[in-house]
Amino acid sequence: MEAMNRNKFVSSVTTSALGLALIGLAACSSGESTPTTGTPASGGSAGFTGPLAFINNTGDKTLTSVGLKGDSGNIVVNTIDAAEFENVALGDMQMSDGNWVFVNLTAAGKVAAIDPLTAATPIHRVNLLAGTRTVHIYRDANNGEVIWSMNDGNEATATTAPGDDVENCATQTGGSVTVMHNSHLGPGANPPTVLRTTCVLADGHKVAAFSSGAGVPKRAFVSSETAGEIAVIDDEEGSPTYLQMIHRIDLCNQTKENALPPATRATCNAESATGTTPFTPNNSAPHGIRWSKLTKKIYSFQEGYGQFAEIDPASFAVTKTIDLPAPYTTYGISPDGRYLLLRGETTSPQTMRLGVIDLSATNPVVVNLTNSELAGTTIGSFTTGSASIKFSPDGNRLYLLVGNSTLATVTKKDRLFAYDASTLGATTPALTLLPNGEISLLQTGRHSMDILAQGVGEAKYIIISNNGSPGSVSIINAADNQIKQHVTVGTNPGAVLVYQSGAAEAGNQASN
Repeated sequence: MEAMNRNKFVSSVTTSALGLALIGLAACSSGESTPTTGTPASGGSAGFTGPLAFINNTGDKTLTSVGLKGDSGNIVVNTIDAAEFENVALGDMQMSDGNWVFVNLTAAGKVAAIDPLTAATPIHRVNLLAGTRTVHIYRDANNGEVIWSMNDGNEATATTAPGDDVENCATQTGGSVTVMHNSHLGPGANPPTVLRTTCVLADGHKVAAFSSGAGVPKRAFVSSETAGEIAVIDDEEGSPTYLQMIHRIDLCNQTKENALPPATRATCNAESATGTTPFTPNNSAPHGIRWSKLTKKIYSFQEGYGQFAEIDPASFAVTKTIDLPAPYTTYGISPDGRYLLLRGETTSPQTMRLGVIDLSATNPVVVNLTNSELAGTTIGSFTTGSASIKFSPDGNRLYLLVGNSTLATVTKKDRLFAYDASTLGATTPALTLLPNGEISLLQTGRHSMDILAQGVGEAKYIIISNNGSPGSVSIINAADNQIKQHVTVGTNPGAVLVYQSGAAEAGNQASN
């Protein structure tokens, strides 16, 4: 696709205290700065290329960028007003190989494109029409200049067409995915555009993973929670079926269904993998899907069955299943694709628990990890603050942000735990708490995080958002696990995205 050929934008640069390129930070000093709206500099002059932390202020529906300079001097670069986002709540954020930042606007059914390079401060360029209820957003593993939005369709409680993307799929039914290309930054750059919206015939919350690498068919795997299936979309540019749904995988497992109450169980039946009729829904409830670089397989977690399904991207066959014992309910994958990191909690006693599956084993099994420091912690909830995990890109560090709760049994709140993840490969797998690795955060109840990584993926700083009015972000040095600075941002800050020019292309972004 000739339009996708990279147009490199070159500017003179200076070097920051963090060793990254900075381009003319306008109207900012080493102290505080006043938030400004994103207005392009005259003639398209270059701005602060990074690193930046983008913060979703859930209270006032604005987007703040904070310039990251080290242990001190971190400052607000600008705040983009809610009107630019049609006054709806901001959702998922992602950056592309082409240096754009994309933000889901769930209630508007759109995706906002932010240009962090061309002007003196990041600016809002366009809201791209996607589909009904855009929720998750992904960068394509086969072409990092391509962004995918999951369009979940109407809420299940909707009176009209529940689960359908009524904007695009009213006839076919079901939700959809919208695929965008990010254009190229530089003076006079065109904004991103929509390539295609593909209906997947299936209802429910959607998550995606991409098969990629030498000798591997390039495909997108999109699971739909309510329907209990996975849509397979051709991701090979130049293919006559590029961005079309080419297969559907029914995740129904009769043994698992038979273990459910008779009134709720489904009967697994033969479904047409290439047909245009919706599958019979089942109770597998897929919610979580990952691609392993190591095994070159897709791993889909069926919450309803408590089971992983390993899927071959070429044959679409389920080649292996792994049952997930209590209390594990969620997971992530290490950057090298070797480990599935499991997370759950017990209530008597109240303890978050961690486990690991080594996918390099012939017969992978769940290994329980021992982390006594997690006694009294919880996964939490959306309203009280949810736990999250992130690996540094080199896989050597894992950061666990615990949830908060009003339960008396939850005695450790507002905490970030920093672990040495290299010990997962020991004879007895372990996550070892680093010195000063239990970090007490501001007691604000809700937090989110992201990692600033440099070099070959080494964690340098962790940026934590702190709920409040006004809210703030905390800058933590990964070398000593100490909070160095708090920076005031907008009201009730939520999700954090650390951006730096070229990070996505270099694979230098934290993974969860």
